[in-house]
Amino acid sequence: MRPINGSETLLEEMKQYLPIPARPTRELCKVLGQKGTNIDPDQDIEIINVLDSGDMGGIVCTIKEGEKHVLVVSITHLVIKPEHPLSDRIAAYQKKRIRRLRRYG
Repeated sequence: MRPINGSETLLEEMKQYLPIPARPTRELCKVLGQKGTNIDPDQDIEIINVLDSGDMGGIVCTIKEGEKHVLVVSITHLVIKPEHPLSDRIAAYQKKRIRRLRRYG
């Protein structure tokens, strides 16, 4: 499976900046809450690892919230803090990925 344009490079750059501070989207908080893991959308979390799950899954992140939770989620469900050096590149990837997912349903 071929990575989405530039995701391979972005993935390698992200690995150099680990851990990456982020926040969960409201949608992610809702899904996790339904499964018994309560995370506040204003709560800081850390991306502690990134992986390429191929064309179907895109970039996925292992996140750590506090001392209790370690989860694997799509990067599209995370908000990178704007002061992070890769925030613009990650946001561009997220937009492109979401458009692509909507197109292919």
